[in-house]
Amino acid sequence: MEICAQEFSPAIVARLQQTLDSEPELSRTALSRRVCEWLDWRSPNGRWKEMSCRVALGRLDRAGIIQLPRVGTFPAPRPRPPCRQAPLPQAGAERSLVELQPVEVVPVGVAESRAAQTWNEYLNRYHPQGAGPLCGAQIRYSIRSRRGEWLGGLAFSAAAWRLEARDRWIGWNEPARRDARA
Repeated sequence: MEICAQEFSPAIVARLQQTLDSEPELSRTALSRRVCEWLDWRSPNGRWKEMSCRVALGRLDRAGIIQLPRVGTFPAPRPRPPCRQAPLPQAGAERSLVELQPVEVVPVGVAESRAAQTWNEYLNRYHPQGAGPLCGAQIRYSIRSRRGEWLGGLAFSAAAWRLEARDRWIGWNEPARRDARA
């Protein structure tokens, strides 16, 4: 059966349940990493597709095909240090693009980087919906002026795999979707 664009054969399902029965203390996270290794389930950047795997495992559990361990509890995240960047320009402080040149668009980088922490702080502070998680594959950019002022940000995340109206518009059907995965 195919779940989350990945084939779960009867042998994999049996291996899953055998692992769950023999290692009851195994967390869902550890299990998803193991399943990704078994299936060599990777994203285009080479990382394990652990979130997709956990979604697939949840679907198998809800369908009664496997029985997952209970969800664990986790400690609250540590507070992050305050941002040390220059504050954003005051609302209403309008300047021409010529005054701000050169403007640069800079990739934010990995979640643990200082740039990502600044990104999250600014989005939480100034965006009505906060930084919020992006779904699936994603890339974020900061937009800065010549003086290093943070002017804004851009974020792009993966499109929905199935979206009926879009699929009709572009003429995408199930065989075309399968070919896109290959």
